[in-house]
Order: sequence, then C-alpha cells, then structure tokens
Amino acid sequence: MPDAAIERGIAHTIWPGRLERVSETPEIVLDGAHNPAGARALAAYIQRFYANRRVRLIYGAMRDKAVAEISGILFPLAQQVIVTAPRQARALAPETMRQISSHPNLTTAPGIEAALAMVGDASGEDAIFVTGSLFLVAEARALLVR
Repeated sequence: MPDAAIERGIAHTIWPGRLERVSETPEIVLDGAHNPAGARALAAYIQRFYANRRVRLIYGAMRDKAVAEISGILFPLAQQVIVTAPRQARALAPETMRQISSHPNLTTAPGIEAALAMVGDASGEDAIFVTGSLFLVAEARALLVR
C-alpha cells in the first residue's frame, strides 16, 4: 500500500509549464507539449475537459521537433491557432507552419506578446492553451505569472 505522505506529495506537486493554469478569466493553460507523446497527453486533456469550449491555441516550436506530427494531433482540436516563435535561434519560423498545416483559422504572430494580444478578446467560454516549445511556455509564463 502506498505511503500516505507520498500520495499527499504527489497530489500537491506543482510542475510549472505542464498543464499549468495561469489565468482564470480568460482561462489560460501553459503546457510544454514539445514532442508527440506530450501532444497526445495534452490532446486527451483538451478532449476530456474542454470538449464544449472554444479552444484557442498558441503554438511555437523548434525546427528539429516533430512539428507536422504534433500539429496534426493538436491543431484539429482548436477553433483558432496562432503560431509564433520563441526567441531562440532554432525556432521554427511561424510562416513555415502555413506549409505544414491546413488549419482553416491559422494566423501567425512575431512573438508571444503579439500572440497573447491576439487572444485579448477572449470570452469566458474560451480556453487558451500556450504550447509547443518549453522556451515559448517559459516566455509566456514570465509575462503571465506575477
């Protein structure tokens, strides 16, 4: 039987940038889904808890990641996708995502600040997910967590 202290510790663990809700209104969740396994976990979470909500996704990635696979998992779950790039030399240019994804409501933003501004009209029905690169999640967290 598991130790009660271990169970309490796990129940109270905080993992910044992993399904981290940083705002209630609008609801903003940070998740560093930077590989296909992480994208599948995030997709399952969105499907389970946000099926009846408008999902708005802010995504940025490194060029050496499985971007086509990850976007194929996550983008279909979102009504809006904003692709941006973290401030890293290896970052994938947001414009490149237009060649990779055929999402009908995909726009680009030059950086996380601009991407967040693009969801500034979010309503209480919206759920905003910032995902992909851990660098992007860290940049968003620095702006949103005080």
